[in-house]
Amino acid sequence: MKKVTILAIAAGMMLLGSCKKFLKEDIYTQYDPASFTGTADGFEKVLNGAYSQLQVTGYANRNDVYCFGEFCTDEMWETGGGFEAQAKDFINFTWDATNSFFSASWTKSYLAVRDANVILDNKDKASGIPADKLKAYIAEARFIRAAAYSYLYNFFGPVPLVISGKNVDALQTKASEADMQQFIITELTAAAADLPATQALRGKATKGTALAVLCKYYLNKRMWKESADVAQQIITANNYSLFTDISRLFAVENESNKEYLYVFPCINQTGYGNIVMAHTFPPAYPILTNWIIFGAQFKLYTKFVDTFDPTDKRLKMILTNYTDTKGTYHEMSKDASGNPLNNARSFKFVPDPNGLSADMGNDIPVIRYADILLSRAEALNELNGPTAASIDLINEVRHRAGITDIKLADYPAKENLRDFILAERGREFFGEGKRREDLIRMNKFITGAVARGINAKPYHVLYPIPQTEIDADKNLQQNEGYR
Repeated sequence: MKKVTILAIAAGMMLLGSCKKFLKEDIYTQYDPASFTGTADGFEKVLNGAYSQLQVTGYANRNDVYCFGEFCTDEMWETGGGFEAQAKDFINFTWDATNSFFSASWTKSYLAVRDANVILDNKDKASGIPADKLKAYIAEARFIRAAAYSYLYNFFGPVPLVISGKNVDALQTKASEADMQQFIITELTAAAADLPATQALRGKATKGTALAVLCKYYLNKRMWKESADVAQQIITANNYSLFTDISRLFAVENESNKEYLYVFPCINQTGYGNIVMAHTFPPAYPILTNWIIFGAQFKLYTKFVDTFDPTDKRLKMILTNYTDTKGTYHEMSKDASGNPLNNARSFKFVPDPNGLSADMGNDIPVIRYADILLSRAEALNELNGPTAASIDLINEVRHRAGITDIKLADYPAKENLRDFILAERGREFFGEGKRREDLIRMNKFITGAVARGINAKPYHVLYPIPQTEIDADKNLQQNEGYR
């Protein structure tokens, strides 16, 4: 990991469903870690900086969620604009270690780790902070650090574990798989034990947030029993529920809902906005004068759109036709002969009326309650094969979508229900960056890409360690398959 000497701390505005307002924003151009740690105000400022680095909004979200998590899959692709050349690397599996998106994601994650380490390194020096408040600060720092490492692991596999800011060796080696796993599980478990169920301020991690990240980490590691158990813990707590109208879940006015366990908050300001709609509005789409349409267009594959039942309410979030500002009508899914156009758009994020240019205030979900339900269903199926319990969890999500129940009798084997869960997760979470990890977990990421005519190799299940890090650290080994 490169040594960083002068770093910006921007206050985080990380939204969780139970919170009522944003964290106060304080901006610093540089800082001495020791000067921030003596008081509650100092601890909070460093935590705000850590949250700011952990969240991914604006163009960083476009890169991490869509390039890393969607364009390399069977759901979504991109054409047009100056972004096309960069997106093609992910569509065609031609990325390499020099891609700047990898280094940007790596750097942000390690900055979050650094700030969390400042809190944990100085927890015994705090003065005048009540014990319960200090305990909460420590739990937040442990969550941020573990979440950042979980994020890195999802993309790059094991990475260097830097668990203190004191006497950091500039030359680091990757942690072992076992050490990485133990650290993430231990830290998330400890954080969940000490975090409150709700917070007064938007932007504070809760018990549910930590458990949600832990549940998904277990799931992606195929630790089925552990994932099922943590999911049940979240369900039993009864703090979360499905939002009634899926088509309006992602609207700005519905952000404070009980379905969001973990989100990246957005406001209509550069760097803090959700810019996805500027990429999904088709050419000459009738937009408000305060919005903008990018030349780089995010599109859904017709084959994916065709997997939806015609009565599925989630289809309301997909634009398949429109009349442009000149009065011309456009079909976007299929042409008159029924040939796929691969041009439908995800309108999951209801455009923010107060959006400014590309920046809209729609919060970006990382983990929703629907994900917890389907994660437990999947884990139970992997443990026991199809059961009434797993079918009921799936149907809970389908009820909200307004479609008919599936029946246990229709899924005689684990493999049958596994395939259905993968398809159902696609319909529920398209555009949320989960497709890559779902396909990897079910061993269909590489085979699916090959079936699309792409020269995908087994090593592509991980992204390369950024070349800038390899060049700066002679002890850091590149991931297998990359030069």
